[in-house]
Amino acid sequence: MIAIGQIWNRWAKSRPLITLSLTNGMMGAIGDVIAQNIAQPTAQQTDKTKSTDGSSQAVGYDPMRTARFFLYGCMFGPVAYKWYSLLDRRFPLPLVTLGSSAPSALGTSAAKMLAIGKRVAVDQVAFAPVAIGAFFVVMGAMEGKRINDIRASLRAKYKDALVGNYALWPWAQL
Repeated sequence: MIAIGQIWNRWAKSRPLITLSLTNGMMGAIGDVIAQNIAQPTAQQTDKTKSTDGSSQAVGYDPMRTARFFLYGCMFGPVAYKWYSLLDRRFPLPLVTLGSSAPSALGTSAAKMLAIGKRVAVDQVAFAPVAIGAFFVVMGAMEGKRINDIRASLRAKYKDALVGNYALWPWAQL
């Protein structure tokens, strides 16, 4: 495990965007595997489900869905990197000098919380609505959906996804 961490650190220094993209893709894939296992009915509940045409099909793990989450995570990595780098520059954490040594990004507690609060607020107001919409559009396109089906998916799921985002991520970022 230590060797993996050392390799990751070396790659992060020499190729930060590629490393971030692959890491983000892996986290998306792992999250999807977990989600599919949680959401998947157990054998005792049912071993078949009705498809949209009325025929029965087996319920199971969808590796193509996991591949789509991996690919989306890889594509989103550079976008997130640029966005959060912008927030870091626009709302820097306050610096404090520790004795006579170099400054540290610790700052006072109140000033630090204010900077973090600004970052989170801007992220949630400006970026989250766009990123969530982009998720539904890109994933729909990767699923082969027609534009009308993607629009219908946005109408059906966007508001709940945005509300869920607002319920979880601001608190997780603080």
